[in-house]
Amino acid sequence: MEILLAIITLGLKPLYDKNKSYYEIVNVFRKKLPRQQNQAKKLSDKEKSNHPFIQGSLKHMSVINMSPHKTSLTEAEIDQFYNELNDFNYSFVFFKDYYQKYTRNLNRFNPKAENKNFELAVLQIAIKEDPLHPLKPWAVFKLHLKYKWKLSSSVYMRFRKKKKRN
Repeated sequence: MEILLAIITLGLKPLYDKNKSYYEIVNVFRKKLPRQQNQAKKLSDKEKSNHPFIQGSLKHMSVINMSPHKTSLTEAEIDQFYNELNDFNYSFVFFKDYYQKYTRNLNRFNPKAENKNFELAVLQIAIKEDPLHPLKPWAVFKLHLKYKWKLSSSVYMRFRKKKKRN
């Protein structure tokens, strides 16, 4: 029995490592982004007069949250992130379609995309840790077990309904 488990473990480890490498690409870039703050900053009169958007129709605004826009990222780092995502080899990856959809979604926010509307704040929201769209390999596996695979998802949904009734 131990030999069988060792063979299964050795066979699954490269697949797990491949999924983990995708997660690491996104996680390393996520750490380079500024953390979103819950606190907005009160603008001084000098900042109000110097800010190009506030001078016109927003001149009565006194508070603004600029934290998602303050970053030390360079264009080269953003390009490197998108190149790593687009050049990622999806062979021998569990849930290949899931990760490809995630990459396609992130490519919509690429500065070199067709729409030319690159917003760092939107990209930051798109790659944040989300329980409905996880990237960690075990979390993706749990998501597929609970909701994607018909055999296991139907059992899970019945269990949830029964639990809610009690």
